[in-house]
Amino acid sequence: MKKVFLGLSLMGMVFFVSCGGNKDTVEATEAQDAATASAESESYAVNTAVSSVAWKAGKIFQDTSKPEEGHYGAVKLKSGEVTVKGGVLEAGKFIVDQTSFESADLNDDPDTKAKLDGHLKSEDFLHVEKFPEATFEITAVNALTEGDYNTEISGNLDFRGTPKNITFKANVNQEGDKVTIKSEEFKINRQDFGIVYKGGGDSIIKDDVMLQVDVTADKNQ
Repeated sequence: MKKVFLGLSLMGMVFFVSCGGNKDTVEATEAQDAATASAESESYAVNTAVSSVAWKAGKIFQDTSKPEEGHYGAVKLKSGEVTVKGGVLEAGKFIVDQTSFESADLNDDPDTKAKLDGHLKSEDFLHVEKFPEATFEITAVNALTEGDYNTEISGNLDFRGTPKNITFKANVNQEGDKVTIKSEEFKINRQDFGIVYKGGGDSIIKDDVMLQVDVTADKNQ
C-alpha cells in the first residue's frame, strides 16, 4: 500500500460523529483560503456509495439520578473531489447531504426514529430546509511521523452557513486508483456553528459532538 504523504501547506477532510471520550474539542477559528491543486495533479472523485460521515451526540439531565442518553447515526456525502500529485494530497472539497441525516440507533423503532430525525433536521438543530448541504474544503495538510495517524488535516467546515476552520488527524492512503481518508474521532462544539438549542424539560443537550470521516475516492479517467 502506498501512503499518501501530505505536504506542509495543504490539507484535507471529512466526517463521523461520536460522543464522550477524553479528547479535547477542536478549536474552530476563522475560515482560511482554500488549498489549490497544481497543474500536474491527478483528481479523484468521492465514491458517494461507500463514503459517509457518522455522528453521535448526547444529553444529560438536571435530575442527576438519570443516566446520560445519546444517539448515533450517519450522513451521506453528496459529492466531492481530492487532488494528488506524486503521492501527495494537495487539495479537496466535500459536500455533505444534510437531508440524509438519520439516527441509526433507532432503526428498530421507526416511529421514535422519525420523530427524533424530524426534530434534528428542524431549525432547532440542522435547519435542513435552509441549509440542505454542509461542506468541508481543505486549507492545509501536514505529514505526521509519530502516532496512529499519518496526516494532520485542516479545512473550512461550513455548517449551517457558518464557515469555521478546524484541524484533525487522519490516515490518508493511496492504493491503485483509490484514495482513502479515515479520520480520528474529533469533537466540535455545536454552538460554534450556530446550534444553540438547550433542550426540553429537564434535559440538557451536550455541546460536544464527535465527528469521524470515512471517505473513498476513485481516480478520474
